[in-house]
Amino acid sequence: MKTFFFGEPNIGKDEIDEISKVIKSNWIGYGKKSIEFENKLLRYIGAKAGVALSSCTAALHLSLILNGVKEGDEIITTSFTFAATSNVIVQMRAKPVFVDINKKTLNIDEDLVEEKINKKTKGIIVVHFGGLPCNMNKINKIAKKYKLFVIEDAAHAFGAEINAKMIGNSNNLTCFSFYANKNLTTIEGGFLCCNDIKKIERAKILRLHGLDNNAWKRYKEKSNLSFEVIELGYKYNITDIQSAFGLSQLKKFKTSLKLRQKRATLYDNILSDIREIELQPKFDLNIKHAFHLYAIVIKPNKFRVKRDEIVYELRRNGVFAVVHYKPLHLHKFYKEKFGYKKGDFKNTEIVGDNIFTLPLLPQVSLQNSKKIALVAKKILQKYQK
Repeated sequence: MKTFFFGEPNIGKDEIDEISKVIKSNWIGYGKKSIEFENKLLRYIGAKAGVALSSCTAALHLSLILNGVKEGDEIITTSFTFAATSNVIVQMRAKPVFVDINKKTLNIDEDLVEEKINKKTKGIIVVHFGGLPCNMNKINKIAKKYKLFVIEDAAHAFGAEINAKMIGNSNNLTCFSFYANKNLTTIEGGFLCCNDIKKIERAKILRLHGLDNNAWKRYKEKSNLSFEVIELGYKYNITDIQSAFGLSQLKKFKTSLKLRQKRATLYDNILSDIREIELQPKFDLNIKHAFHLYAIVIKPNKFRVKRDEIVYELRRNGVFAVVHYKPLHLHKFYKEKFGYKKGDFKNTEIVGDNIFTLPLLPQVSLQNSKKIALVAKKILQKYQK
C-alpha cells in the first residue's frame, strides 16, 4: 500500500500559478496580495480586524504584548500543546501555569481553571486541540469574573465554530497557524484577529519593527518618503508569495473542510466499535470541529504493547501516524525551570502516553481513506489483550 503521511499539503496548479504571478510582478514582500489575503480571511471569519503574520507563534507573542503582560505575571494554559503556546509566555518573562485537560475533549478542563487563579494571574491561553473548540462560554465567564484576558490558540482550529459563529470572531485575540501541515497553509504563516480594532492596529505596527509606515506604502505611494520608529517591534510580516498561496487555499477551503469531515466520519464508523480506544468528540449541536487532527487515545493496560509500538507498526504498514503531544511539563526545560514533574497532571500524562494521530487528508480518496482506517483497526485489534 502507498504510504500516507500526516499533514501532506493539498497543493494544486492554482497555488503554483498564483505564486508565479507574484514573482513576475516584481513585488514579493508584504504588499497588495497580503492585504487581499487579510481582507478575505476577515470576511470568512467575520472578525472586525486582523493581521497576517509570519507564524502563529508570532501571533501568540504579539497577543501577550497587546494584553500588557509583564515580567512576573502568570498565564494559565494547558501543558497538552505544542511548545510555542508556552514558550512565548516564558519569553515575556512570565510564568506558564498549567491546568489539566478534560480526558474526553483533550482541551483544558475549564472546571479546574479557577483554582489556579491568584494575584499574579494576568490571563488565560486556551488551545482548541485538534480543531475542537474549548468551552469558551465558561472560560470567558471566568475571565470576566477575575478581570483576566483570554487568548485563543487556534493553530488547529481554522474553520471551527461555536454556535454558528467562527472561532476568531470575538473580543479575544485569536491566533491561527498556516504552517505546512495545517488545514489551510501558506507554507509558513499565521493570522491574528479579534473585534478590538485598536489592538490590531497596534499589532500592524509591532509586526514590522515598530514602523509607522510599511514598505509597500513607502515604495509604491508617491507621497511617502520615509518612516518613523514609534515603538520597539519585530520582523513578523507575511509575504505576498505566501499570501498568494493562502488565497488559493482559501478558495477551496470550504470544500476541503467538508472532505475532512467525511473522512473523519468514515474513520469514526470503522473504529468506534473498538472499546479499548477513545476518540475525540467531533459532532455537537453547538460546535463545529475543524478536523485538523484525527486523534486516537488507547486505554492504558488494554493493549499488549505501548503506544509507540502501535505507531511504528502503522508506519510499517503505510500509515505514517504521529504523536501529538508529549506534555510540556515533562520536557527538560520546563521541569528544570519551573519544577514541574511527572504526576502533576494526571489526565494530560495518561493521554500524552497513549495518543497518536492518523493522517486525515482531503486529497486522499474515500477508498484510500477507508484503507487507512482499516489498517489502523487491524493493528489495534492485533495488539488488544
